[in-house]
Amino acid sequence: MALIFSAINGYLSINMGWNFGYGAVAVMIGYSLFHRVQGGSCRRELSFLLITSVSHMGVYQTLGFILYMLETEPLASYPPWIAPPAEVIQAKDLSLQHWVTPIAFLLAGLTISLIAGLIYYTVLRDELNRSPRMVWPTQSATTKLVDACMTGGGSARLVAVSAAVGFTVTLLQHLPTLWGLDLTTLDLSGLLPPGCILAISLSLGFASIGYIISPRTSLSLLTSGMISYLVVTPALVRRGLLEPTGDVMALYQDYMMNFSMGPAIGILLLGGILLSVVVVAKNRLTKTENPNNGEKGYLELYKVLIQGLLRNKKYLAATLGIFTLLASLAYALNPFAPLPPVFAVAFTAYSFFVAGFMEAIFVSKMTAETGMGMGVSSILLYDLPIFTAGYRAFTGYFIHPYLRPNPWLGGGTLPYIKYREETRVSWRDIITAKVIGWVPTFLFSIPFTLVLWKYVGFGTPMMPAVGLIQSKVYVTMLATGDVSTVLNPWTFLAGGVIGALLEVFTPISMMGLGMGLLFPPHYIIPFGVGGIIRLATERRYGKEFYEEKGRLIVTGLMASSLIVQVAMTILVNLL
Repeated sequence: MALIFSAINGYLSINMGWNFGYGAVAVMIGYSLFHRVQGGSCRRELSFLLITSVSHMGVYQTLGFILYMLETEPLASYPPWIAPPAEVIQAKDLSLQHWVTPIAFLLAGLTISLIAGLIYYTVLRDELNRSPRMVWPTQSATTKLVDACMTGGGSARLVAVSAAVGFTVTLLQHLPTLWGLDLTTLDLSGLLPPGCILAISLSLGFASIGYIISPRTSLSLLTSGMISYLVVTPALVRRGLLEPTGDVMALYQDYMMNFSMGPAIGILLLGGILLSVVVVAKNRLTKTENPNNGEKGYLELYKVLIQGLLRNKKYLAATLGIFTLLASLAYALNPFAPLPPVFAVAFTAYSFFVAGFMEAIFVSKMTAETGMGMGVSSILLYDLPIFTAGYRAFTGYFIHPYLRPNPWLGGGTLPYIKYREETRVSWRDIITAKVIGWVPTFLFSIPFTLVLWKYVGFGTPMMPAVGLIQSKVYVTMLATGDVSTVLNPWTFLAGGVIGALLEVFTPISMMGLGMGLLFPPHYIIPFGVGGIIRLATERRYGKEFYEEKGRLIVTGLMASSLIVQVAMTILVNLL
């Protein structure tokens, strides 16, 4: 299952730039095999299979991006420890001797990053999971499904019925797409004044995510998104700052890259830092011990990390050992040439101890509160410092993911500890399950990507490679020296200040506010509808309804809807 799910997500990441989780499918298959066929099972066994099946260490997009850049960008060049020579790429030569060194580098880099990430999250897991907003909506649904399967009775039937409904509705929505009729999206933008965007994804899956996440987050996301697309974008169009092309996605991308990305990243990243300052100030002014429901900012969490490492000598020794290895490699290989090797060492220290920590918290909070993760923080944390240092080449913008603790491990580990009542797994069980999934998916992803590249090609009707094209545009812009449209420093600072103040002094969620500025317009309304339904059911039936029935219903709806959505998207692209 890990190989199958990894291959599907590899295809999606190359062509569309996004992934989906298939934990619910793994639970259903595992339950059928273990409990029905084998005759019995337990929560720990089923949870172990769940974690293993969603543990992927594929290099589809990383390897695909290198191949695509060398094949299509005349200015792109990479050292031999990252990629074979250009003539090998142009000839599409898959001879093993050309690929051993790059593959060994990818494996070593990913392994080091994962080990460092495991140490960081081991130290921080209890503090992060203590926050009531860290609900991990997607994983919450799958762990609840484990509980429903093992409990049986009404819980299992409720999940099964809702899954059948989600499957049927979503399939009926997508089938007409095969004949050119789109029933999955409602675009009302043409009925509104120029610049207004009102495009709605009619997805049960996205609405279900909006129901599972905190209503504070989903409604903040809805509010900021609606203001963006119904107030701000038409105002920019009237002033001539945006071009109303008639293409919703083109207008959204223009708006995001030129206007909303700066304040959004400021809210999501700088706001987390300023939150610490605001919380401390509020604590002193009000003389309270637990302001903002005990929510900790980046500085307080960094203190937790340092104290945890100092208390555990093994973790401290491993952390310092990994950093020493990375710093030595950075000095020897100097991926930022022609800048001096000392810059590579200094940037490695910054990435490992500062930026890597901030990215880990940023990604974890985003995933835990909204159910979706985005890598936009790397723009500020890595790309802009490299650019500001005067670096103008390609390798440096590729190398930074291997110089820091892996930030995406939080979503694959912390939820199963938070919901241990349903999973019954230990931290050691989780790590073991992850490794069992990582090894085969890494080995599989390399030939899978190379075969697609050689025999199908990237940028073809079957492999449009939209995700790679977007990455190429962005990296080429940095490598050639133009980042004027990436981040406005003033809107970035303003976003951080406003986000932190709103988080503490109003019901608005800083995470929801920032995500509403980054999400495509299609997702805004279904997320908000989910939050409104959550509030309505809690008001009518009480807050216990969510735990007793609500989470079970949306688990089935979300799992079946998103799976059909992905499968039909692949089918439509293939046909």
